[in-house]
Amino acid sequence: MSDAAEFFEELRREYLAEAPARLSEVRKDLAAWAAGEADAAGSLRVRFHRLAGSGGSYGFPDISTLARSTERWIVANPVADPAGVAHLESAVTELASIFDSGAAALGLPQMVQPKPRAFGWQAILLGFSGDLADQVGTILTDAQYSVQRKPANFDPKSIPVSERPDVAVILGSAPDDLGPVVTAWASPSPVRPPSVVLVAPPEFADPLAHPYAHLDAIIAASNLESSLLSFVRTLGRAATAPRSILMVDSDDGGATRTLVNALDGAAVRVTVVAGGQAARSALEGESWDLVVMEWRIADTTASALIRWIRSQPQFRLTPIVVLAAQMTDDDRLAAIRAGADDVLLKSASTLYVAQAFLARIERNRAIRATAHRDDLTGLLNHEAVHEELQRAVSAARRAGESVGFLMFDLDHFRRVNEQHGSAAGDSILVQVARTLSSTVRSSDLVARLGGEEFGVLVRRCQVDNAARVAEKARAAVNGTPMLIDAGSATVHLSAGVACFPDHGATAEEIFRAADRALNTAKRSGRDRVVVAG
Repeated sequence: MSDAAEFFEELRREYLAEAPARLSEVRKDLAAWAAGEADAAGSLRVRFHRLAGSGGSYGFPDISTLARSTERWIVANPVADPAGVAHLESAVTELASIFDSGAAALGLPQMVQPKPRAFGWQAILLGFSGDLADQVGTILTDAQYSVQRKPANFDPKSIPVSERPDVAVILGSAPDDLGPVVTAWASPSPVRPPSVVLVAPPEFADPLAHPYAHLDAIIAASNLESSLLSFVRTLGRAATAPRSILMVDSDDGGATRTLVNALDGAAVRVTVVAGGQAARSALEGESWDLVVMEWRIADTTASALIRWIRSQPQFRLTPIVVLAAQMTDDDRLAAIRAGADDVLLKSASTLYVAQAFLARIERNRAIRATAHRDDLTGLLNHEAVHEELQRAVSAARRAGESVGFLMFDLDHFRRVNEQHGSAAGDSILVQVARTLSSTVRSSDLVARLGGEEFGVLVRRCQVDNAARVAEKARAAVNGTPMLIDAGSATVHLSAGVACFPDHGATAEEIFRAADRALNTAKRSGRDRVVVAG
């Protein structure tokens, strides 16, 4: 096989490796469409449009044919009904089958009898049964994973590519038995899950020695509740949203088309702009997983643009990579001093550059998920949701849309702490967070603002609908017994609602309006929803 043929086959393997993520995104949009979410049909159409373009480019014409016909069907049938949902579910099942057939042709996991893939994230639990396995299974389920249990010697190659789990958790009972299992599941290969975790005593596995160095985490059984739950929540949230790259080129046609196509094949949305001013407009209007720029760009210097990006609070964690045909050591140092995270040469293989970009994105998502999450509940924290509200208001202003912000406060929560203790109070906060998250749309953002206050950001939502969402959340929390050691406790919520542009022109004004409405709800007797005046 020639070098070019080997390179193309490797790209096809990488394309197929993204099948679970692509199918999961399609299924989530399908569930949202079936539930009547207004923007779901458009999102579904875009996903099938991208599959129609990328399938043929990577040598899978059946994917393009199916995706193109499905895209046309969605355009003609934008409103969900039972027959339409069944039609699209059939198309997704056929798509999964095509992915699996392509994988089998390339020597990847062989086709087995297809099974419906549950909505959400997928986990496989490997090893002995018993209390520890039950505890791990409960933690994964609480983190919204669908869990399969398999024996330790289960072969990862037997899993179809469309069914590959997001995380594999290996339970270690005896050190002599761990090596082969870890080697099979954690070693770099086309069948490796995105994350592989070992639950075992620390003395069982040296993280610097083969094969344990390939693991993403080694967690002691005594730390399961905190460490494993935090890890899988971070992993799931980091993998949920579609990945995006802003590429700043010297001119609009100068971007390497092969690189853009490779990234598109890996389910990454790439937007190419020419020059610093266009880059600034794109950055001000949207958040990005990665910024890539040429060292020589129009109308400014790369160093100046990097410094401007780093001066914006919302971009302080955004990774920046510089691409150049050639660079002197002085230029490399200048780029790093300005704030670039990496410098790559265009002479590197497309596969290497694409994989480097993806690694940067996943690492940054994990960091952001940790830095922007509340330690207790796993929700967004105050700073993170405020940044998201700023971006949502900016986007809504350009699109002429509405954005709602809901602020909740647990009524008389101090009494709960006094009567049952702080541990019970923490448990209730976690349960309230879970109830709020399960009540709102998957596209809405839930945050813990501090103490017993929570916030929910609802995009494309006018005042009446935002008030209904708040009332639905209030009723859900009121109607859910909160389990504590002493039995159960009932808690109540007060809520304040404010929307852009009705109650303010900026994120700060909307936030303050929701806070005032919440205070009004508390002064008016609590356990109610008040809309800002």
